Parts: sequence; structure tokens; C-alpha cells
Amino acid sequence: MLRSLALLTLLPAVAAAQAPTPDLALVPGDALAVLHVRVAEVWKTDAMSDVRKVFAKAGPTALARLDADFTPAPSTLDRVTLVVLPGKDGPEPQLATILSFSKPYDAAKLKAAYLGKAVALKAGGKAYLADDRSGIAVHFADEKTLVFSDAKMLPAFLEVAGKTDGPLKPAVLAAAKNQLTLAINPARLPIKADDLRAAMPDLVPLLAAERFTMTGNVTKETVLNWTLDFGSKEAAADGVKALKKLAEIGRQTLDPIRRQAEQAFAGRRPGVGPRPLEELPQAVMGLAGLGGLNIVDELLAAPPLTVAGNSVRLKVTLPEWASQYTALSMVSAGLALPAVQKVRNAAARAKAQNNLKQLALAMHNFEATHQVFPPAAVVDKKGKKLLSWRVQILPYIEQDNLYKQFKLDEPWDSDHNKKLIPLMPPVYADPRADAKPGLTYYKVFVGKDAGFDWVQGRKIFDFTDGTSNTILMAAGGKPVVWSQPDDFEFDAEKKLPDVTGPFEELLVAFCDGSVRVLRKGTAEATLKAYITRNGGEVVGNDD
Repeated sequence: MLRSLALLTLLPAVAAAQAPTPDLALVPGDALAVLHVRVAEVWKTDAMSDVRKVFAKAGPTALARLDADFTPAPSTLDRVTLVVLPGKDGPEPQLATILSFSKPYDAAKLKAAYLGKAVALKAGGKAYLADDRSGIAVHFADEKTLVFSDAKMLPAFLEVAGKTDGPLKPAVLAAAKNQLTLAINPARLPIKADDLRAAMPDLVPLLAAERFTMTGNVTKETVLNWTLDFGSKEAAADGVKALKKLAEIGRQTLDPIRRQAEQAFAGRRPGVGPRPLEELPQAVMGLAGLGGLNIVDELLAAPPLTVAGNSVRLKVTLPEWASQYTALSMVSAGLALPAVQKVRNAAARAKAQNNLKQLALAMHNFEATHQVFPPAAVVDKKGKKLLSWRVQILPYIEQDNLYKQFKLDEPWDSDHNKKLIPLMPPVYADPRADAKPGLTYYKVFVGKDAGFDWVQGRKIFDFTDGTSNTILMAAGGKPVVWSQPDDFEFDAEKKLPDVTGPFEELLVAFCDGSVRVLRKGTAEATLKAYITRNGGEVVGNDD
């Protein structure tokens, strides 16, 4: 009886030891992958002492200014967690970033700074704010923890947040004890066993792993631990064979790199008299490269794999001199994770810009063939609009077969033509927005003074303001069916329609083929000057 009571008194302490921190408690156990960095903890290690001294030299005023310029204050960032979920409709994964702070943040201040036009929504019973213009959504988990992601992806995360059961649960619990933790759920990787079997059959057993975990900690030395957990001892034994094969492949990939290092070390004419003095830095770097490659090669030649039950483990201890670089890499990774979404947004913008460039080139190829740009619409004998210019330029974006399937004497929504809407070419899809299939944001301006007329095609000589000063097409406003003749109606005497739509900026292709970003807040007079082809206006400098 007394023994039972004693065990009962210990239960709260045991539960507390196993309970994850609030940020880790949000991580779903069946996620595809999790990366957790305890940024503040690594920052305080001896390995980072020299780096801390460099920052301290900036002075307390400068450090305080850094905190004042951003919200939440950078100095209060404690832990960063990146959660990767499988793609909803394709191979592209969904990402959510969890930030944990050492002090309470000001949610109202954060909202005012970054989510000015956000709307309150719910997913998985959890409230969040989503700003369609910036594409960012934020969930305030508690006064020190927040989650942010793409406005399209955060709801998917919130639906599963807090459901900790799953293959990654042990790794997530272990993350509270390690400065760096990376965990991967092989079962959710977008890799088919048959495809891997066809390409690298010896590596197929790795897909049977229940969990891959890597942890890293920086003390006087840096210790990295890799663990692959399998469902049985037999699967673990097969996993060892696959890892050794992977090491062989790794050694083979080192060969061309080693040859480059050898060439840098030996020069073009090895052994033929003294070499020019300017080749000394190249030779020294080549020598260092060879040494580093040989260290890696020795590790891959005989990887120190051990088997414990159903797990395969690999432990690597880095020398003391490497600790500072490792710690700095951990901190840098932790600080970079919050910017992942912005990087994705930048990639989406770059893709949208490239789409506009392709469409502008197609317009010019059309003009070179017909001596006019296409009219904004294909019309019937009575002038009724049938199909969009986006259909007319299909042969110039390598979609001639699709073009031939349209009945040009029928409207876009005829029984025949509407069947072609789902076949919208990828170049018409703006990756910055989650539009329904068959909808596009790429439109032209149609009007007496604009670049396009519904019926007549404009000649290049009609753009008297200059091709570099006249907009050819823009990405914004409300999405429209790509084959429908629906574009921006323009009248210089009237107020402009909403040309940005869900975006923070306006991407435009000019008649000279260039693509530019017009910032939010560009004066309407400037936009009108860019839209008119023959107004003779002096364009302002506020774009």
C-alpha cells in the first residue's frame, strides 16, 4: 500500500518530465517531418561566445534598436519549429512554422504591423488571422507561442495540431532535450517503392523505417546522433545493408569533387618547375579540400553503424574546432526558418513574373505574324464577344493542339468549348493565389485609350507613349475563366477598378516585354499613365 502511494506521488513529476513544451505539443505525430531548433540555448553555449562578443561590440543602443524595429523582439526568440505536412493535392509539402518566445509578445502590435487587412477565421476549432494580400496567416497559440504559415496551408496544420500520436511522437518528445532535432516519417514521403526499386533497389528497405531522427548538441565537442527505427530486427538488419549501400553511393559522388580538388592543388602542369605565386591560394584551398574529402571518405568507407533492437544508430563526434561552426549553423537555421514562407512567396512571384514574360513574348510573336496584337476577344459577325485573347495566342505558347479543339464561332461557355476550360495551360495559373482550376488573373486593359480593343487589334505604332511606358497585361483583380473574354475595362475619365485583387503588389508586363512590380500605393494617375498608349503623360516616379 505504501509503495503504491509512493508511486502515485511520483506520477505528476514523471508526467511533467514527459510533457512537451507548448510549441512541441502542437506538432502532429504523423507529420511528414519536423525540424526543431532551440535557438536561445545554442546562442548561450561556449561555442558561440566569440560570436556574442561581435554582436556586443555594436553597443546596447544598436541592440535595443534591433528589438524596437521588429515585433516580436528578436532577442526574445527562444525556439523555432518547422512542421512539414504532405501536400494536399500534389507532391509539394505544406509548411507551418511555430515560434516560441521567452517573453510574452504583443499580438495587437504584430497584427497591426504585418496583418493589417487580416480576417478572423477558424480551423480545427482554433482561431487564426489570414491576410489575403500578404498570403500570411497566424494562429496565436498562447502569449509566448504563435504559428504562422501560408493562408492556404495554416488551416491544414490547425486541423491536426495537437494530435501528438503517430510515428514522430518519440522524436518530438526527445526534441525538448536536444538543441537540434530533425525527424522524418518515411511512410509519408512522396516516394513510391516501385519507383525507388526501379532506380535504386538496394535502398528500398529504408522506406520500411518507422522514423528517422537526427539530434545535435554542442558542448566542448559537437555530437550528432542519427537513428533509424524499424518495426523488427530483420527490417533493421536490412536497413543496415541499405545504409552501407547508400554510403557506397556517397563515396562515388565524392570522386568528381576529389578530382576538382586535386586539380586545384596540383595545377594544370604538376611537377613542371615552380608554379606562379598567384596559384598558391588555389593550391592551399585544394589541399584543404582534399583533407576534408578524405575525412568524409573514411567515414563513408566504414560508417560506425550499431544495431540496438529494432533501431540502427550512427554517432559522430565532431572535433572542438568544429563546434563554433556547427553552433552558428544551428542558430542560422533557426533564424532562417521563419523566412521560409517568404522565400516560397518570392518563388511564387518569380514564377508569376516568368508567366507574364512568356505571355508577352507570345503577344509579340502574334504581332510579328499578323502585324497587329490580338484583339481582346474573338467576336461573331454581330460583334458579340465569344472567346478571350488567351485562346488566340495558344499557338504561340506551344498549345496549338488545344487551340484547334476550340470552335471559334461559339462562345466560351458553349457545350463544346466549356469542356476545354479544365485544360487551361499552366502558364495562365498564378502560383501566388489559390484560384479554382480554369481561372486566371492574367488580363489586359480594354478601352479607347488602352492597349486593347474588344474587336480591333492594335498595331505596334499605335503605342505612341512608347512600348516601355505602356502596360500590355497585368496579374490582378478578380480571377476569370481563362477562355472567357473578361478583362479590365478602362476609361481614363473614370476611377480604376481594383487591379491588385488578392495581391500586395501589381505585376505587369509592358509592351516592350519587360515585367515590373508596381508597389502597393502607386498613385492612380501613374497607373493610368502606364495603361494609356497615347496619352503623352509624364509618368510619376512613385512606382
